[in-house]
Amino acid sequence: MWERGIEEEKVLAELEVASSHDLQFSDGRIMGSMCTLPRPVSLKAHMDFIESNLGNAGLYPGTKALETEIIEQLGQLMNGRNISGHIVNGGTESNIMALWIARNMTGKKEVVFPKSAHFSFMKACDLLAMTPIEVPLDENFTIDLDKARWAISDKTAIVIGMAGTTELGLIDPIRELADFIPSNTFFHIDAAFGGFVIPFLNDMGHSLPDFDFSIPEVSSMTIDPHKMGMSTMPSGAFLVRHPEHAEKIATRAPYLTLLNQTTLSGTRCSAAVASTYAAMRSLGRSGYRQIVRDCMEVTHHATARAVEMGLELVTEPVMNVLGIYLPEGKEPAAVQATLKKKNWMVSVAENPKCLRLVIMPHVKKENIDSLFIDLGDVLAQ
Repeated sequence: MWERGIEEEKVLAELEVASSHDLQFSDGRIMGSMCTLPRPVSLKAHMDFIESNLGNAGLYPGTKALETEIIEQLGQLMNGRNISGHIVNGGTESNIMALWIARNMTGKKEVVFPKSAHFSFMKACDLLAMTPIEVPLDENFTIDLDKARWAISDKTAIVIGMAGTTELGLIDPIRELADFIPSNTFFHIDAAFGGFVIPFLNDMGHSLPDFDFSIPEVSSMTIDPHKMGMSTMPSGAFLVRHPEHAEKIATRAPYLTLLNQTTLSGTRCSAAVASTYAAMRSLGRSGYRQIVRDCMEVTHHATARAVEMGLELVTEPVMNVLGIYLPEGKEPAAVQATLKKKNWMVSVAENPKCLRLVIMPHVKKENIDSLFIDLGDVLAQ
C-alpha cells in the first residue's frame, strides 16, 4: 500500500494512461465481445445511483421499486405472469443461482446441459458439488434431443437450454426438450444474450422457436441487460417463475434491513438497476427492435463479405453472431492472433472450430469492410 497519497490530477493522469492501452467499443474494432457501449442515459443513471446497495434493500426503497419494475417488464417480455427475480452481476451469477435452487429443491445433483452451454455451468457444478452431464450437439449445433433424453434420469436436478449460444447465437429446441423433462426437475433457460434479441426478431417476423415462460415447464431464466440490453456493466437478470423457489436459497441476515437474502451476492452494486431501468424505459420495445434490426443488417453485410471471399458460413446467422470456416490449413487461433496485431479483436469458436464475429451496436458496415480487407491479407499470407 502506498504510504502517501498524490494529487487527484496525477491520479487521473495515471488512469488516462491505463485507459489508453485499452481498446474501446467506440473504435468499432471489438467483434468478439457480447457487450457494447451503454446508452448515455444509462451511464448517467449508473452514476446517480452509485451508492445504492440492494444487499441492504430497506435503505433503498426507490432502487428496490426500480428493480421490481424491471423484473415485471422482463417477465412480460418473456411471456410470463407474476415473475420474480433480481438484478445481479451477470449471467454467471444467475446460472449459479439456478443450479443452487435446483439442488436445494430437488435434493439431486446432476446437471444436464448441451456442449454449447456457457462455461459458467462448469463453474457452478464445481462450486455446488454437482455433477455435470454434457450432451453432444446435433448437426445444427444445438442440443441433440435423442441424447438428451438418455442423459436425463431420476438423478437429474436441472436441465439447461440455451437461447442464444455463446459461440454461434443459436437456439436449442426448448419446447421439444421440455416434453421429456420430469415434473420434479428444474428447467433453466440461459438467454443471457438472446433475451434482448429473440423477442424483437419475432416482432420483425422471424418466427424463432419458443424459448421462454410460454413453455410451462420452464422454471427460470437468465437475461443480461449489459449485453443487447444496452445497460452498463455488470448487469444480469435472474427470473424465476415461482417466488417460493427462490426461498430455497434464502440466507438469514439479521443485522440488515431485510432478514433474508435470496441472491448469491451480499452487497449488490445497484447502480446497474438504475442503468438497466434507464435503458429499458428510454428505448421501449420499438427502440430495441430498431437496435436489433440495425445489428442484423450489419450481420448480413458481414455474411455477404465472407461469401464474396469464398468463405463458408457455419450456419446462416440466427442472431447477430457469425461463425466462419477458414480455408483448409488456416488455424482460427493463428488468424485471430494476426488480426489482433492489426488491432482487431475477433474470437474463435471450438464447436465447431471457426472464426467468430459478434456484431454488436458499436460495429458498423465500414468496420466490417475494413476487417475483411485485413482478413483477406492475413489469409493470403
